Amino acid sequence: MREVIKAAGGVVFRFSPHGEPQVLVIHRPRYDDWSLPKGKNDPGESSQAAALREVWEETGYRCRVIAQLGQHEYISLQGWKEVDYYAMTSWSFTGFRAGAEVDEIRWIPISETGLLSYHYDRQLVRSVDYATLHSTRTLFVVRHAVAGSRQRWSDPDHIRPLTRKGWRQAYALADRLAPEGIERLLSSPYVRCMQTLEPLGELLGLPVEEHPALAEGRGMRATMELFEELKETNAALSSHGDIIPSAILRLSETGTALSDPIYFCKKGSIWAVNVIGGTPVSAHYEPPPRV
Repeated sequence: MREVIKAAGGVVFRFSPHGEPQVLVIHRPRYDDWSLPKGKNDPGESSQAAALREVWEETGYRCRVIAQLGQHEYISLQGWKEVDYYAMTSWSFTGFRAGAEVDEIRWIPISETGLLSYHYDRQLVRSVDYATLHSTRTLFVVRHAVAGSRQRWSDPDHIRPLTRKGWRQAYALADRLAPEGIERLLSSPYVRCMQTLEPLGELLGLPVEEHPALAEGRGMRATMELFEELKETNAALSSHGDIIPSAILRLSETGTALSDPIYFCKKGSIWAVNVIGGTPVSAHYEPPPRV
């Protein structure tokens, strides 16, 4: 069995003032080539996390992933390499510093992708539907992190807080969601839900807004109306184990494609719902972070 080097990269795009898509490319002096930003995964690092990190390290752009584009496998000087590519848009620029690995970056229009040195990169960049991706928004629906036992809690349930493990999950969720370009944070009024998003709010400088549609025991109609209200927004929502599965089931019944044929959600898990042109088209389940 051959050993495969795992790597990941990004097709970072934006639109010019005239509406033409542009992509971010890098020049590597060691190879004297122009390519898409990419690099090897760190041990234990997910492909998506590696892509975001490599793009930031090589270009100075912090980005959010919109979609996975494809995988390219080829032989390199180090052996077989497998690269996962993701479509991204930037939400922050921390500055570019030329170095030994990358000495120049450029935004180039799609009409000038001949600058890219490799056929696969040129083919990939030209195959992307940028208009559709540009209209994509994501709702990150988070079940609250681990809280104290309901049976052992004698005070009103709505003030039951996170445990130490729950707080560790909350901070891990903040690290996971911070690069996603989130614009609003909404939560059930229950303390455990509000606390789950507080570390993310601190990182992003955003308030956690209470919303009754996310409270335990609320009907599905209110939840779906909230989803409709947020269809043009990248948002994180914190809710409960009765609300989220029902919402995901309802989305599935109305045509949203699910990455997993499940509707449950563990405490601290995420359902990422992609909305294109105002319509939820796909949803992906992420298990709770390991803490």
